[in-house]
Amino acid sequence: MHGKAAVIEPALAKQGLRFVAPPPIDTDRFGTFTRDVARAGSQREALLAKAQAGLDHVPEADFAAASEGAFGPHPQMPFLPAGHEMVALLERSSGQAVIGRHLTSSTNFLQAQAASQAEVHAFADRVGFPEHALIVMADRAGPILAKGVTDAHLLATTCAAQFASGRPVWLEADMRAHFNPTRMAAIAAATDDLIRRLTARCPICAHPDWVSQTTGGRPCKWCGGATIEPWIEAYSCDACGHSAEHIVDPDRAGSPAHCGDCNP
Repeated sequence: MHGKAAVIEPALAKQGLRFVAPPPIDTDRFGTFTRDVARAGSQREALLAKAQAGLDHVPEADFAAASEGAFGPHPQMPFLPAGHEMVALLERSSGQAVIGRHLTSSTNFLQAQAASQAEVHAFADRVGFPEHALIVMADRAGPILAKGVTDAHLLATTCAAQFASGRPVWLEADMRAHFNPTRMAAIAAATDDLIRRLTARCPICAHPDWVSQTTGGRPCKWCGGATIEPWIEAYSCDACGHSAEHIVDPDRAGSPAHCGDCNP
């Protein structure tokens, strides 16, 4: 619905998938960034619901691809805005999905109130207008006055009508992918991660998504306690249950700078 096929399809086609025309699904029903439709459930649940809707609409399809994004404070650096993209490939026969992910602080997820055309122009510059579209709202709770705005004249006149009544406007970057090239690049990166997972195969049964989860705990060079540096890489197969783990660079000691006791 929002043009994501432009980056998802070419990448997955290289893996041997043949795509049919996207079915006419209104994916806004799963939630909108403008909050007029709340997302039901988690990001992952919405993602898989989109993919399942694709399978429901195209009975001859063996797989469905779908994408879902979320925006908010960065989990490690809360003072920075961040975007988290997920791209899934859902298999009809097994009901299993492989999900690629991309977390980035390279986003123009911005919102602001503006009470003058000068403030509108300043916000537009921060977002990357007109290559990136804007949403204009009467206030943060709505209503929406205009969205997908890429025309400077339309932006000015929409805001002027609100200013004439003595009220400010609420401005947001339009985070829909077809109006946001920065977000589209993040979706492409999540698709790359999906392909990495599809081609990482379990050594026992060859099921995809044989990708490690890394945990910290490398012993400190000074005190021997656990640091936050990577220490264990663990693998687990959802299909056959095979698991494995190994120590990352076992001969290297952790830096005291990353130790909670030596550098609290």
